[in-house]
Amino acid sequence: MKLLQVLSLALGLCLGANAANPVTTGTCIDSLGRFEVDATVPTGTRCAVLEISGDLSSPAPWRQMLACATDGREARLVFRLPRQPGSRCFARVRTGTETTVPAVELSDPDLITLSYGQPVAESVKVDLLTVAGTKMIQWDGLPPATFRANLIAWAKSQPNVVDAWAESVVGNICVKFADGEVCVLMQKPRTSADGGTPMPMAAAELPKEEVTFGPKVAPIGDLPGKNTAVTAFSLESRFPNSAPTIAGWLSGKGYNTTNYLITTVPEIVSWAPDSSPLGVLFWHAHGVPYEDEKGVKLGVMIVTGEYAKAVSRPIYTEMRNSGELRLGIVKGETVPQYAVTAKFIRQRMHFAPHSIVVLDACFGGDPDIGNAFIAANAGSFVSWDWLSGDHSGTPCLKIFDRLLGTNQEPPISVPKERSFSLDAIRWWMAQNGYDYDPSPQYSNQGRPNAKLVWYSHATTPGHILLPSVMRVLAEAPYETEPFSKYLIEGDFGPDPGESQRSVLWGGQVMKVERWHHYDGIVIRTPKNPPRGEIQVVKSKNYYSYSNKVPITEWTVPFKYEVAGEGALSATMDLNVKFRGDIHGSRGMPEMTPQYLGVVFSNMADCTGTVTATGVHYPDVATTITWSGGSSLKSIDPTDANDVMTDLIWNNGVLQVSAGNALNFTLRASGSFTSTERVILPNGGVQTTVSQEGAGLDAYVFLLKKPLSFNPATGVLAAGSPSYPNAKLSWPAVTPQFAPNADTPR
Repeated sequence: MKLLQVLSLALGLCLGANAANPVTTGTCIDSLGRFEVDATVPTGTRCAVLEISGDLSSPAPWRQMLACATDGREARLVFRLPRQPGSRCFARVRTGTETTVPAVELSDPDLITLSYGQPVAESVKVDLLTVAGTKMIQWDGLPPATFRANLIAWAKSQPNVVDAWAESVVGNICVKFADGEVCVLMQKPRTSADGGTPMPMAAAELPKEEVTFGPKVAPIGDLPGKNTAVTAFSLESRFPNSAPTIAGWLSGKGYNTTNYLITTVPEIVSWAPDSSPLGVLFWHAHGVPYEDEKGVKLGVMIVTGEYAKAVSRPIYTEMRNSGELRLGIVKGETVPQYAVTAKFIRQRMHFAPHSIVVLDACFGGDPDIGNAFIAANAGSFVSWDWLSGDHSGTPCLKIFDRLLGTNQEPPISVPKERSFSLDAIRWWMAQNGYDYDPSPQYSNQGRPNAKLVWYSHATTPGHILLPSVMRVLAEAPYETEPFSKYLIEGDFGPDPGESQRSVLWGGQVMKVERWHHYDGIVIRTPKNPPRGEIQVVKSKNYYSYSNKVPITEWTVPFKYEVAGEGALSATMDLNVKFRGDIHGSRGMPEMTPQYLGVVFSNMADCTGTVTATGVHYPDVATTITWSGGSSLKSIDPTDANDVMTDLIWNNGVLQVSAGNALNFTLRASGSFTSTERVILPNGGVQTTVSQEGAGLDAYVFLLKKPLSFNPATGVLAAGSPSYPNAKLSWPAVTPQFAPNADTPR
């Protein structure tokens, strides 16, 4: 191999020198901190290698870092070497005629740019595309085939152009300049007005490439690692703009959101720098496929909306030379625009783990773009597989509406919906056809409208934008957890650790016994439970709050009255509490809420009293008097023992849809004083004082009048079932914290 000349840099990264071919045309540190070597390789070269060494005096072999094959023509080659450990190193480029590329340490193709032919000035390209824009306006009324033929013939006749052809999917005109770059004359973006017009070319199904959603063992999804969000609009003003709406929703749910009404290249670079990766991105832009002259797909470019200039800042030149930026002009425009490529996305955009990216762009779901976003660490990415129209924002609004539980985008459910996971939303959209672009079809379309294509990171997929509580269920105690508890089901992601999450009930922090990303969260129920709503909070690098689920509570003043002999009577006044989640639950968007049986039992917060009064005269010598009483309480059932003294017990199952308490059980026991006074034959008096038990088992009374409530309001119906000498009664009771139509399900 021939040895390239060696140069030295003050920054400590050095390149070896020799006067032989190939020739270095420039070296620099690029905007990403990489050492860039520009070289011209001679005719006959079939392979080029970038090598480095830490010490030229050392006999150790040079490390082979980057390599590429060439086709034997004279070529321009740029190697970009990432910063190396140590204070300095030496680098050299070797070229040779070997057709086998040697093994190297870095295999990233983005670090190499290879081009053939003589350079063409940027001003020449911008000027040609500007004239092309005028030609497209001039020939707009021609039949599509004639329109394309005219553009191709005109482009081929221009200096510095070596070829032009129609791209096979949409009919964009690809123009190849003498330096090998392909620029694009783009078809007019599809609008609703196109519904009655034919397609510019026959509709072709894109080849479907399998999208990998991770390993066989599904990775665990979570909230985005950052709460920074960007929404952006890069289209013409005639298109509907969903970005401000989505920005408002994200901001309202705690995301630090910036909305861009226009998008320049520097702004796009600033969205997701390496130092501050992005958590959420929604971008509405034009996506444009382009091919080589043989019909081989080169990729899809995303049009920025920024108009190109013949002379631009150095960063633009760097990105243009590296293939991160391309040029194109949209039919109807008179100035070309910059477009970013997959290479730009991989190198300039950085996403937090579990981030979510929605790109509303034609062909944005192409693997060229989809895989680039995943390579940039996007957790989940979705875009269109084909031409989308001006109603394509509607499905995107549905995605964010359901992720955030805003209840703003039709179909709007009543009662309101909670936020859902991305997996649930994908299933729901597919089941209902919401994952197809609802824009009007072309008159001769020949295939379905564009469909959303989903990509997911293999280890850190996107999952949720908010924690979401589906329902709260009482969970039975067992040997290793011998206490009362609630199971909170929903979507929360993995346990971030005790210091980074909490479960609040009525604003009080609960003891979390278990937190599992799939099985749910288990909290210990306090013996005197709080009153109010349950909410899950996660605090990774930011606080994120779930919907609030009310734990509805009834406090029922039961009165049990027993008439004894004569004027004797005993009364139990009980304040009986029971509670549960009756708000209903949805597993998927638009699903009719389900109402499972709500199991409940008393905790240590029921109270009552027993009082007795009256006198009975069994005979002329005997007097029986009832007096006094006792105070009653309840306990956590897990604290129960064989003694049942001065206690209240209640349990049952609330059948919410039916509006009854199945097998409601109410028992209570207490005591009062019974005094017997007997006048003896000798005139003396014998007094006997004893404690008598007072007990209630409401079973027989509830056979007559089962406990029932209004399913819509939760109001408990009054009742007063009675038997001879005994009566159980209770008034109508309005519960506290009953759900309503505004309570998300």
